[in-house]
Amino acid sequence: MPTATFFNLPPEKQERLMNAASREFSAKPYNEASINQIIQEAAVPRGSFYMYFQDKEDLFRYLVGGYMGQLTMVLEEALLRERGDVFAAFLYLFDYIAEKRQERDLGGMGAMAAIVSRNSGMQKNALLEMMDSAAVLERLRQLINPELLELRRERDLGDMLGVLLTVTVPIFYAGLQAAHTADARGRLQNILEILKRGMAAKSMT
Repeated sequence: MPTATFFNLPPEKQERLMNAASREFSAKPYNEASINQIIQEAAVPRGSFYMYFQDKEDLFRYLVGGYMGQLTMVLEEALLRERGDVFAAFLYLFDYIAEKRQERDLGGMGAMAAIVSRNSGMQKNALLEMMDSAAVLERLRQLINPELLELRRERDLGDMLGVLLTVTVPIFYAGLQAAHTADARGRLQNILEILKRGMAAKSMT
């Protein structure tokens, strides 16, 4: 996470540094991305950069975490749109990612898609590690219609959301890559249908 010094910078200076980071990580794989290039473009002294971030990984995690935060907000909007139907909301989120992936604005899914494409070896669940899962689950919990789910225990909703995030993030990851969009959507739809109907045979329940 950035230091307090970074958050105390004027917003335009923060934006300039993050835009430079977005361009660099979109253009090159993580291992080839250059802090020197980023700070040169952002007009930030090297010493000042290390007052804001610990290292390149710290900057990268904060940048990607910002995109994950955007996706959380879209998912919240989808839950409102779908009246709390979490399965429909996750499919809506995938379609949003696929549509916005083509846009190349620095703060949008186009940049996130480019970063994912440049780092195809990134562990899929690494995306989950770049967000505050507990906070996300709490935010989503307020928007889900519990009447549409088979909830038997107090902890069931949180566990269900955890399962959904764990199994869908790798599919969303594939959806950010144009070559896999159609297959990924079909797989997501099938997995959501399986989860919705349950996996155990009716004779076992």
